[in-house]
Amino acid sequence: MTSRQQQLLKYIIQNYIKTAQPIASNLLAGKFKNNISSATIRNEMVELERAGYIFQPHTSAGRIPTEKAYQFYIDNFLDKNKYFQIKEYTSKGRIKIKEMAKEIARISGLAVLVAFDKNDTYYTGLSNLFSQPEFESQAEIVTVSELIDKFDDVLQLIYKNSYKIPEIHIGKKGYFGRNCSFIVVKRNNYLIGILGPLRMDYNKNLALLNQLKNL
Repeated sequence: MTSRQQQLLKYIIQNYIKTAQPIASNLLAGKFKNNISSATIRNEMVELERAGYIFQPHTSAGRIPTEKAYQFYIDNFLDKNKYFQIKEYTSKGRIKIKEMAKEIARISGLAVLVAFDKNDTYYTGLSNLFSQPEFESQAEIVTVSELIDKFDDVLQLIYKNSYKIPEIHIGKKGYFGRNCSFIVVKRNNYLIGILGPLRMDYNKNLALLNQLKNL
């Protein structure tokens, strides 16, 4: 992938994360300092599509990122040392995990899953998850609902790992299906994860868990 294609893919992903709308070439023309034409951008988008990084959901629409594109974005463009200041909920000097989970769900606009041990779980913000455009169809709602119903089973796979630093699991290689991403960290036997669509704000959500890890 050329450097220009990398920048183009980055813009497509960032704009799609914000808008949830397919990205057209004319929206991207002004992003480059040397005033690349819409025609050139369209040609570059064709190459990105051939390589499997974007696709066109409808013939008259722009392009949206694929799972492969999000993985490339995570591997190459994330600030993995960024922190996001969050309110601390404490009682007698100890962090109140459930209150912190609710705060993270509020800030991220997604669901937050917590395990105190492999048999004691808590989750909040599911309405945030189901309000995302990706889960408007009944089929997708049912799929994620079934996975959450089976969370105890999924937790057996998740909890045994260390996750000393936040890890990102996306799509088919993740725990919650092809349209979901899960960022998870474990500290002092508490496991906390943010669950959302592939189109999540990875920088912000990773920063949230980095901050929580330090607390």
